[in-house]
Amino acid sequence: MNDLVRLAWLVLQSLGLAFCLTAMTVRADTPRLQSLDDIKEVVIKPRPLKINGWKTLSGTKVLFVRVPDLPMFDINVSFAAGSARDDALPGLAATTFSLLNEGVPGKDLSAIFETFDGLGAQLAMDINHDRASFSLRSLSAPDKRKPALELLAQIFGEPLLSEERLTHVKNEMRAALAEEEEDAALLAEQQIKALLAPDSPFSLSAYGTRQGLSAVTRAAVQDFHRRYYVARHAQITLVGDLSLEQAQTISLQISDALPKPPDSVTASATATPGRVMTRHVEIAKNQTHVIFAQPSVPPRHADRAALYAASLILGGTHNSRLITELRHKRGLVYGVHSENINWAGGSGLLTVTLQTGSQFSAGTVSLVRTLLDDFLRDGPTQHELDQLKRRLANMNVMRSASNRQILARLVEINRYDLPLDLDYAAQQVQRLTVTDIKQAMNRHLSPQRWLTVTAGATVEQQPLPTPETTPSGQTDKGTCRVNPGFVAS
Repeated sequence: MNDLVRLAWLVLQSLGLAFCLTAMTVRADTPRLQSLDDIKEVVIKPRPLKINGWKTLSGTKVLFVRVPDLPMFDINVSFAAGSARDDALPGLAATTFSLLNEGVPGKDLSAIFETFDGLGAQLAMDINHDRASFSLRSLSAPDKRKPALELLAQIFGEPLLSEERLTHVKNEMRAALAEEEEDAALLAEQQIKALLAPDSPFSLSAYGTRQGLSAVTRAAVQDFHRRYYVARHAQITLVGDLSLEQAQTISLQISDALPKPPDSVTASATATPGRVMTRHVEIAKNQTHVIFAQPSVPPRHADRAALYAASLILGGTHNSRLITELRHKRGLVYGVHSENINWAGGSGLLTVTLQTGSQFSAGTVSLVRTLLDDFLRDGPTQHELDQLKRRLANMNVMRSASNRQILARLVEINRYDLPLDLDYAAQQVQRLTVTDIKQAMNRHLSPQRWLTVTAGATVEQQPLPTPETTPSGQTDKGTCRVNPGFVAS
């Protein structure tokens, strides 16, 4: 470290120490900045982002928001072609999905991506139990937009689905399964779904099983493509520098390129809850992943906003209840995440996920159960709700600052037939009262319905650290503390 850098570091250390000493000398009865506590009512004004919606003649639902700020656009095309439709061949949906971009007439996988790269376009793909999704980002200039969309339409409508690439893709799926088996977080997540819906495709990985993959044939893949990659199973979402007429033309181009639907289509699997409430997955890791979950409500339910707010207060913000108790007071976790997710055809699921040292796993699970029970019994405080409303109001516009952020919200609106308003969810939360949230939790959640999965090593358990608080009751763990082992160089 040269002398100038060393001097700067010493100055910073001195300033930090002075700040900490000043903070520690403040008396508990010293007045605090009231502007941080006095939460005024927040009014969210609708933004000038009009959502246009229509259906093609072949049944494809389309949503579009024009954002002309940049000369580009994003398109998401999704199909009801997830692994819930695997039926007797676990892995069929994922194999078909992965084969779509492996080759079209005149282009193999490398040529497909070279073409997109040459046009300045980017293709992303994702599959889960419910849907297979494809996202394309492209420049909106006609000489870039048109060939990119033509290739995308070919991927959907004219995939080669060759025998040669089938073998390659099935090997990729097996490798993905092997990776999942080494990932404690993914194992815990999948086991929660197995408890929620045993003996169904939802209890398995979206990649299927090794046995199922071995049984997948090219004929089965071709049949799956004809049955599920059709217009009436598709949803198209567009955001960017396009006119309404251009967006409509694009939607017809994609819809018309899809296979003609067969006379009948197998229904997606349903999720029937099991009776087992807890499960442990043994895996040699120093950290244990923990997931709590119980069925919630679907996106269109009248109580969804209240349960969404409850999940954020519980474990969705930096000052949530679980973060305060587990991280700030005891240093047991780095983070806790609580959310309402959509799964199994659109049903709701409230989940709480965390990761802690395996030596504290039993005590942490017990503590979290107590905290969850207390929260369901008492509900949030007015202060917690006021803080959440302000946070969401400030974040609402920021979370729709880019085309991709707008697209993500628009895809959800399209998927679940939500009101055509990007601000709808935020507006609903602003209207909630503490009583609204507590009554919604009482209607849909119960301390007896929590499912619990742990994934980690079985080790000797240690007692949890004693909670640390200041005389005024405020937590101070990790605040203004210098690690004596830290050395800058």
